[in-house]
Amino acid sequence: MNNSRHDLVLLVRLQGVYDAIADSITERNTPPPEIRELQEANRLRQEELDELEKQVEAHEAELVEVRKKHAEWELELEHFQKQKGMVTNEREFTAVISEIDYATKALEETSTRHQELDESIVQLTEEITNRREARSEDESAQSDVSVAWEQRKDELRRTIHELAEQVKVIESDIQPKNRARFLRLLESKRGTAVSMVIDGSCSLCHFSLRPHLQQRVRRCEEIIGCEHCHRILYITETLEEHETDTADG
Repeated sequence: MNNSRHDLVLLVRLQGVYDAIADSITERNTPPPEIRELQEANRLRQEELDELEKQVEAHEAELVEVRKKHAEWELELEHFQKQKGMVTNEREFTAVISEIDYATKALEETSTRHQELDESIVQLTEEITNRREARSEDESAQSDVSVAWEQRKDELRRTIHELAEQVKVIESDIQPKNRARFLRLLESKRGTAVSMVIDGSCSLCHFSLRPHLQQRVRRCEEIIGCEHCHRILYITETLEEHETDTADG
């Protein structure tokens, strides 16, 4: 068999295997819609939980400050209540009473805020607990979908490994210069090194081949590249003739 024809047939077959590897990798790295929906729902639920926990932390931090202020106002009130018994005139008495009223009001405000924070922390904590329990139930219900996806990824990993073994076998039967040329194109042309000639044009870049170049591709006495995109060109007749020769042989 013509060595160029032999290599070209193998290069087209090799391209098919690389395409299958790329498809398998893409599928493995692209969760199905139901998995993406679950991931997005889990992300949103986690964000909501994080926000609730931040609110609890903020309330607890404020509660520490409220308790501190409450204690300070208690000391302030105690101080002015003692001062009330020591005043010597009406002006001093009025001033002390004013301070006592102010401290009393401040204590009421801190007590009210203390109660509000306590109640809010209890409600938020209950909400967090309920959401975590609900999330656990949701994750349990979703486990079948997740397990199926993990199984599919395992299948794809095995498929990729098997295809990689096929690549080694095919490449070992191609002349080194043609194999090297193919691999350079595979890298520079985003994973597609060969192109079928359809109606006299490269099927990928659509460059119209000169009649003489079309004949050279048809004779397949050498590996021909597209004059525009440089990919290796072939026609379906080449593959069909190879199949016929193989069957006859």
